[in-house]
Amino acid sequence: MSIIIFILVLGILVFVHELGHFLFAKLFKIRVDEFGFGYPPKMFQIGTYKGTKITFNWIPFGGFVKIFGENDNGQELTESEKKVPLVYKPRWQQLLVMFGGILFNIVFAWILFSGLYTSGVTASVESAPRGYDFQETKLIVSGILPDAPADQAGLQVGDEVKEYFNTIDTVTVTDEDITDVSEFINETGERNEKVGFVVLRDQDLDVIMIEPKEGVVESKYGVGVNMDRVGEMKLPIHQAVWYGLKNTVLFTGSIFEGFWQLITGQISADNVSGPVGIVQQVGAATQVGISYLVGFTALLSLNLAVLNCIPFPALDGGRMLVILIESAIRKRLKPNIVNWINTVGFFLLILLMVVVTVKDVIHLF
Repeated sequence: MSIIIFILVLGILVFVHELGHFLFAKLFKIRVDEFGFGYPPKMFQIGTYKGTKITFNWIPFGGFVKIFGENDNGQELTESEKKVPLVYKPRWQQLLVMFGGILFNIVFAWILFSGLYTSGVTASVESAPRGYDFQETKLIVSGILPDAPADQAGLQVGDEVKEYFNTIDTVTVTDEDITDVSEFINETGERNEKVGFVVLRDQDLDVIMIEPKEGVVESKYGVGVNMDRVGEMKLPIHQAVWYGLKNTVLFTGSIFEGFWQLITGQISADNVSGPVGIVQQVGAATQVGISYLVGFTALLSLNLAVLNCIPFPALDGGRMLVILIESAIRKRLKPNIVNWINTVGFFLLILLMVVVTVKDVIHLF
């Protein structure tokens, strides 16, 4: 089920991205030969829209837009054909066509965040507007480190924590409870004891005993679990739109920072998830609830937008860099060189995806 949901989520995000390219191309009267759902080989064509073939393809991951002149190979064009390819349009229009996919992914995330706040969302108490009065809250497991003590003991994302205890103290979780769980776990670990959690899962109570391990949390004992106090939050439309925008800006900034830290080596590449890892995260978000899945989809949309901002060949950022260089030198780069660079970049991206996927699979065992 997680794989099916992942394919649907990815398909929606790539469709939104390609729709951005498509609509900006149409806005500037650039010829678009094909809008494809999935990747070739082609399954069938469902029709045409203003001269653009709409196709379904066999490989279900995402989609593509075939813009006339995007991968210019230097062929001779007639005077009428020169009016419709991308490369013959003003460079500001070329930039907007390339940026269209990024923009649509950002706007889509904004819409999802705003929709969650409007319809009612299970939200973290910490992220709520100041003074918002939750009717009821609960403490849930929002994340677990792979192979950490909590993972090995059987704690699961989505579990609602009712109590946690050791040989000295028992804490019953209430709306007013402000006990620091991580400090409780650390103190228990320092005494070489196990910490117990009473959790509600699928309407059944269960007791899970976990032995904290030193170093799971820096300079502390930990069990490798993230917990979050959440409650149902519903905002009027104007507040929902504002907080949706606020989240979009904050998360986009955080993702840019994360990419920069990854590139500069400040964080390990082990923290990068490929398709297998994302499938697991989608499954975990689904277990917590539909609102978490929608929120996770919004985050993936922002990740896709930020990824395409990177000035790497074959990505939108790389293509925009070429356009900016051509604008600076006031002439076009040789099409065969640009195409060769994009091809190499594409295969490097595929290789990176394979490496990350293998890493994810290894972590499963």
